[in-house]
Amino acid sequence: MKIFFLILGILFTLTSESYSYEKNKSGMRLSESNQKETLSSSELDKRTTNLDTSDLGWLWGDGTPLSSSELLYLEAQVETPMADWLWGNKIPLEPNESLVMPQQLTFPHWDQNVSNPIAQPPVNENNQPAENGVFLTADHMTHDNDRNIAWAWGKVVIELDDRVIKADKVKVNNKTGNGEAVGHVIITRGDGTRLKVKRIRFNINNQQSRMFKVRGRLGDKYYVKGKEVTRYSKTHYYAQKAQFTTCEGKLPDWLFEAESMDIVRGDRVLFKNGIFKVRDIPILYIPIGYLPIDQERKSGFMIPSWGSGGVEGVVFNNSYYWAIDKHSDATFSLDYSENRGFKPTIEYRYTPNQHTAGSFNASFIDDKITNSTFWEVKATHKQTLPNDFKFNGVLDLQEQGFNRNFSDSTSERAQRNTDSFATITKSWEGSSLDIVTRFRESSQTGSDQTFAQLPQITYKTQRQSIGDTNFFFNQDSSFASFLTDLDTSPDVDDKFSVQRFDFHPQFSYTTRIAPWLAFTPSLGLRETIYSKGLDETDNKRLDFFTRESFNVSASLDGPRFEKIFDTKNKYIPKVKHILEPRITYNYTPDIDEEDRAKIKVFDSIDTINRQSSVTYSLTQRILQKESKSGGKFNTREVLRFDISQTMDLIEATGSEESENKRPFSDLRFDLDSRLHDNLKFNFDSTFDVHTTALKTFNLELGLKPVDSLYVFFDRRWAKDQETFIISGIDWAINEGWNLKATTRYNESADKFPENHLSLLYDNPCKCWGFNLDLIERESLVSIAGNGANQRETKFLLGITLRGLGTVQRGEADISKRLFHRKFESIN
Repeated sequence: MKIFFLILGILFTLTSESYSYEKNKSGMRLSESNQKETLSSSELDKRTTNLDTSDLGWLWGDGTPLSSSELLYLEAQVETPMADWLWGNKIPLEPNESLVMPQQLTFPHWDQNVSNPIAQPPVNENNQPAENGVFLTADHMTHDNDRNIAWAWGKVVIELDDRVIKADKVKVNNKTGNGEAVGHVIITRGDGTRLKVKRIRFNINNQQSRMFKVRGRLGDKYYVKGKEVTRYSKTHYYAQKAQFTTCEGKLPDWLFEAESMDIVRGDRVLFKNGIFKVRDIPILYIPIGYLPIDQERKSGFMIPSWGSGGVEGVVFNNSYYWAIDKHSDATFSLDYSENRGFKPTIEYRYTPNQHTAGSFNASFIDDKITNSTFWEVKATHKQTLPNDFKFNGVLDLQEQGFNRNFSDSTSERAQRNTDSFATITKSWEGSSLDIVTRFRESSQTGSDQTFAQLPQITYKTQRQSIGDTNFFFNQDSSFASFLTDLDTSPDVDDKFSVQRFDFHPQFSYTTRIAPWLAFTPSLGLRETIYSKGLDETDNKRLDFFTRESFNVSASLDGPRFEKIFDTKNKYIPKVKHILEPRITYNYTPDIDEEDRAKIKVFDSIDTINRQSSVTYSLTQRILQKESKSGGKFNTREVLRFDISQTMDLIEATGSEESENKRPFSDLRFDLDSRLHDNLKFNFDSTFDVHTTALKTFNLELGLKPVDSLYVFFDRRWAKDQETFIISGIDWAINEGWNLKATTRYNESADKFPENHLSLLYDNPCKCWGFNLDLIERESLVSIAGNGANQRETKFLLGITLRGLGTVQRGEADISKRLFHRKFESIN
């Protein structure tokens, strides 16, 4: 009886059209998920006896249920047909042979000879066209050939070109491609998308679908929930009664809820009638909103920051970012201060190629406190010119007192002048050319002090041997045009301009008296031409003049002592200690004294005076041989200690009384050390040997006892001047949490001019972050009735919604605006 049904099944396979794949019509393949291997007839009998035909709905036209053997036939028919023909020796047909063969035959899997099955030929991926078919598997399937409709139920899986749909029940129209899935529907994509929906209508011939009661993830980080979501393409969605967030969980930390959302993945979200919620608590209503979700650069409003306190009162900073193209962008800001007014700002950045980059920044405010108008314009431009010339330019212009009034940066608040410059540099092997144009102007109220180099051109030749001898030559020549205002009063201008040309060649000779002792004498000639001079008693201009001079120097390096210590430590196996004494004599004759008195001093070239001095120094260095990964070693200087002093022979041999002579300069000590990556200890000091008094002492200490904590201490002391201490910590409290606290203490006046505290939460595993800055300092703005130097306290708050924005006052910006310090590893 079983053999009879087997033969009958084969005949039905070749002649019956009651069950058709309709593959050529719809492009969809149907295969049963639990028919993954060849089954024996007894296994099939056992399987069919367990089938409940009342559930299958497979009936003959008169309503009679199909028998188990008939069910076997139908189940076999939904298997994937064989792909191609083979020759008897199992060699695939050539492409030209396949063209003339008849349509491929299909064999039910249960009819194959298990010992010698018909196998598909190996697929040549280079010659076979890509197949964008639709694959459907299920526990149960049936098909209405007249209406071209297929039904499937029980663990249904539909594999489309870019997504997979899983459901309990699915219906597909093979002619139109329209389908519907219900019951535990899950849609997944390779990009991380996973959506759970109650019901979905889709089309297997395009990318469009409509989902109802949707909840899940778009991509790998964005979570959506909506009453109805329409999919127009792989990246374009439209959601109604929707929620959008990057937070996980049933109760997200934050979300946007809106009447409708137009979502373009990798681009933006447009919504209307939106509400921003924190832990499901409504915070802000937004009638029309725009959220940039581009992972690179996208135009849109940046997350605002808030602040309060100080002279400004309540402050609100809001910005719009414009991604013009791949090579340029702009930021438009409108900052509001309760007490001072609105401050619009524009910043433009560009980098058209890898050799060019620049920026432009401008701010303006009509200050309500001082009743003055302040503005600032800054620009930078860097470019590599033809023939490897390099250009670097900075434009720095501002109304007097802009930084002191409106900057939170400690360095900018202390700035006393603007500095605009442009440089062109070119380096060759052994020489260099520098062209500098600079303009500095006082930014202090009540002063218009000016200094300009228009321009200064310098050509230098590095020290190089003359032929094969031990003689060496080097030179530096320069031309400069200087401009200054001799009267710093804003109401009076007394401009003084002078041009100067300086030529300074030097010749030297090096000889080694011993392997550990070197002697180097040198001779330098100098000719300097000035277009005019100045009598500083009455600022009278003087005529053209020149200054001639020469200088002789000789240095004795050594004897050099060194010793290597074997520590027997595998991480630092060896330590070298080096002692390097050095003596240098410098002599410049007293010539052209009358011309030297005419010089208006601008830089060190103008201060060439009579000299006869001896400088002696002792340098100690410690070098460590440190092990690296891969069995390699590196030598690093971990400590350098210099002691130096200069003796003025002219003062020592002068006719003054001995008690009035001060031939010795201050004794200088300078230590720089980094014995370990986590320890930095530096100090420098000067000692007056004539009064036996310490004149200066500066100390810098940095310690990182654990990976999460960095402590620094910096003290600056000078005799008869104010002493300042700057100290602080940088503490990574926990994952994502960072605390920075820095204070500046005036030891002489026993007060704290400035204190900064910054708390940053920026955990990449979380969907949000924030930063809080606290600035407590002396105000530099005078308010009527209060005077200057009053205390002010400011709070600045920035918020991150991960995936939508960044921390507005993050790590780099905090360090720039405030005076926090960050640990810098030597590795």
